[in-house]
Amino acid sequence: MLDELERLEAEVREFRQNADLDFVDAGRLSTVVNTLQGALSQVVHRAKVRGDHLLAAQSACTWVASTCQISPTAAADRLCVGEQLESMPRVAEALGSGEIGYQAASVICHLQKHVSELEVRIDEEMWVDNARRFSIKDLSGIAASTWHAVNPDGFCLDVEENFERRQLFISETAGMYRVDGWLDSEAGAALKSAIEALAKPLGADDARTPRQRRADALTEMTYHALEAGTMPRRNGARPHINVNTTIEGL
Repeated sequence: MLDELERLEAEVREFRQNADLDFVDAGRLSTVVNTLQGALSQVVHRAKVRGDHLLAAQSACTWVASTCQISPTAAADRLCVGEQLESMPRVAEALGSGEIGYQAASVICHLQKHVSELEVRIDEEMWVDNARRFSIKDLSGIAASTWHAVNPDGFCLDVEENFERRQLFISETAGMYRVDGWLDSEAGAALKSAIEALAKPLGADDARTPRQRRADALTEMTYHALEAGTMPRRNGARPHINVNTTIEGL
């Protein structure tokens, strides 16, 4: 007799084999995926409570990331959602029924975790309603404001911890440069706004991808700052570019 997970796997295989993806309702499919993400969160939380990660001599987050093939950040998110859903039946019901999506449930669960430090319980019905009415971006903003109002010390500590995580990597490989890193929310928002302002398509014939337009925007910003001569001095010298060539090249 097939267990529930085997039946689900069989149904997914059948869907992949037989569904005409041109006619699949994206909203309905997303609801199914969101529901399963909620179930996954509860599964990994209960695995943590059982101590499954200890058998592998790993932290719960590392074990979830490895087992589920997701990033440590995503693993921490699933663990938080799974833990909070255990004591938030209305949110769990809304997520399971497709009333709200996984990302909205995640915002609500993280808020509850933050305010739990002061033994505060949020109004689940109100937040489910907020999730239905607002975009994820706006819901996140409301949640952040609520957290700051309820626990300003905890909010500020989290902001400081995030600021300490800032880092930027620039490496040269295969004739190109790779840029990667983390910025705090204020710096990230400023950079995002600046790049988006310069990354718009240059007419109907602009064949660049969004990623290419953002890369070009960052390059344009950099050259503009260097050529304008307005960048601050460090150790008595302004930022500059060295160009090396040969006599023949000149």
